Amino acid sequence: MSATGVSNATDRITLRRRHGRRRRWVIAGVALGVLAVLGALAWLLLGSDAFGVRTVAVQGNTIVATDDVRRLAEVPAGTPLARVDVNAVATRVSGLPAVARVSVARVWPHTISILVTERTPMFAIETTGGYWIVDDAGVVFQSAAVPPPGLMVASVPGGDPRLVRDLATVLRALPAPLRSRLDQVGAATADSITLELANGTTIIWGSAEQSELKAQVLVKLMERKHRIYDVSAPSSPVTR
Repeated sequence: MSATGVSNATDRITLRRRHGRRRRWVIAGVALGVLAVLGALAWLLLGSDAFGVRTVAVQGNTIVATDDVRRLAEVPAGTPLARVDVNAVATRVSGLPAVARVSVARVWPHTISILVTERTPMFAIETTGGYWIVDDAGVVFQSAAVPPPGLMVASVPGGDPRLVRDLATVLRALPAPLRSRLDQVGAATADSITLELANGTTIIWGSAEQSELKAQVLVKLMERKHRIYDVSAPSSPVTR
């Protein structure tokens, strides 16, 4: 190869190396720029109050006070929205007795939304100091001086938690039309649950076991009018 050819080859290699170094610098510059943008965004979302909490919106509550929900939520104003642990907020709010379920979400740019689903009253229990309000799972979630209008009152000695749950199991098993006809329900023991209809009919239920089956048997028995229905042994019911 001539001296001129060697020189041209050397020039091409040098040029390629310069272009390679330039590309690497450009790539490095772009990468640094991207990192800078991402860092700025991260700081904006996580470190500044530009997207901080300004409102804690509470919906779905009628029994629980909005201020109580916000107090238990523990979301300080100005907290970056992205840093709010929505699951932890939901767990804290669900500690309110009247709350059955909680859904918490971030609503950009400045709001934490808390949707509360409250327990539904199924019956009341008379106590020395007033009434306990109970849901269909047997959870006592509210107290009142008088029972809400239309809510059935149950008799449970000493407010025994097991009997409260058992009564909820029984009432949940009854068809709604039959449940609406109940006037009283009570249990002196876990095996002596008794229901009274508004027309004076008595239903001897026994324990809360096999409540679904007992309800089916009772509905069939009530196709004929009787004053007493005993489904405590659903395989051998008795009417009088």
